[in-house]
Amino acid sequence: MEEQKFSFQGVLQKIKEYIDNTKELTILRIVGSVSDIISSVITDGLFIIFSFFVLLFLSISLGFYFGDLFDSNALGFLTLGGIYILLILILTIFKKGIEKNLINLSIRKFFKKWNESDDSK
Repeated sequence: MEEQKFSFQGVLQKIKEYIDNTKELTILRIVGSVSDIISSVITDGLFIIFSFFVLLFLSISLGFYFGDLFDSNALGFLTLGGIYILLILILTIFKKGIEKNLINLSIRKFFKKWNESDDSK
């Protein structure tokens, strides 16, 4: 059996390899987290854009429907505008509660993604 000699050069080499590997692992984890966040932002953004168009076209349809009911497109769209003003007032009244719920939802979503990325490692 051969005796292995202690070598500072070998220890320094192993430390350097460890630091390089840790640096690469950290970079890969950061890239993974950033790509998760970017994909989430893109899909959420697309969802918001498509939801906007759905709401827009439904609003136009509802305006024309009210116009048929009142025999005047102007009154139909005015009624729809009044409904939206009422919704804005309701949102203004309940703004604090809505903000609190949205903050809690975003924190839960962030930590869910965080925990999923930790579980996959």
